[in-house]
Amino acid sequence: MPGAKLVVIAAAAVMGVALAGCSAMPSMPDWAPDWMSSKPPSAELQPLRFESDPPGAEVRTIQGQTCLTPCSISVPSEPQSVTINKIGFIPQTIQVTTGEPPDHSFWENPPPTLVPNPVQVVLQAVPPPPRPPMHRRRKPPGSASRTQTAAKTTAARGAPAPQADPGMQPATSIFPPPPKQ
Repeated sequence: MPGAKLVVIAAAAVMGVALAGCSAMPSMPDWAPDWMSSKPPSAELQPLRFESDPPGAEVRTIQGQTCLTPCSISVPSEPQSVTINKIGFIPQTIQVTTGEPPDHSFWENPPPTLVPNPVQVVLQAVPPPPRPPMHRRRKPPGSASRTQTAAKTTAARGAPAPQADPGMQPATSIFPPPPKQ
């Protein structure tokens, strides 16, 4: 029986080498179709067109791709958001979704279409900051008007203050006159 023992050992060695070789091989050969693979298929790229009013806005995809409108970028055929920005305008983020693939023959597997395509935006200008009301505006120190300065200078010399031209109408004010001293 020593020969049978040798055959069992040799068979075990051959099976060990064969199993070790199988573990080093890829799970699917390169020639196998994608539907046989256990990994998810990668999204195919499609051109996505961008237009803006005014033109020259920067487009940025979630993958980090950029271009200036009007332009086109190849993006994956999957839902995603894109941001369109231009200095002096309010940035906009647009959600791109997927729609039904175009009609093809039964044997093809086309990717879904991107919607909207082209992406069209009208950018709104950034509004100017609000101005403070007139009664809250303050003049910087030392910025008296000419008539106030002339009246103060004349009064300091002891001369009467200049009088208004009798032909001119007095200015009206919504504020009551200051109290007389």
